Amino acid sequence: MDAQRFENWFESLLSRVEPNSVIVMDNASYHSRLVEHLPTMATRKLEMQSWLGEKGNPFSEDMVKAELISIIRQHRDRYREHVVETMARAKGITILRLPPYHCELNPIELIWAQVKGYVARENVTY
Repeated sequence: MDAQRFENWFESLLSRVEPNSVIVMDNASYHSRLVEHLPTMATRKLEMQSWLGEKGNPFSEDMVKAELISIIRQHRDRYREHVVETMARAKGITILRLPPYHCELNPIELIWAQVKGYVARENVTY
């Protein structure tokens, strides 16, 4: 599964869900593609400056990447939006995300723990 295929399927699902519904979703990578790429420390300095400028966040041209990423981290949560949440909001539907690896709310985590334990016990060839 990848984000594009999931989003195509999700779009067809949304057409069958009543407005004001809530969809509970885990944090699989294909559920979590961001609408906009957010700069990280691996991002080029010029791209960091460009992103900050586009968002109207003040910075100085002589700042090093560590200083720029510090400013970015202060503001990036305002721009962290997932594609599926944008799609759902447009249809009047709310996405509720489960906490990562929370086995009480996401029982598949219990199964994964059993599978990993089995593989660890049975894997003698590495």
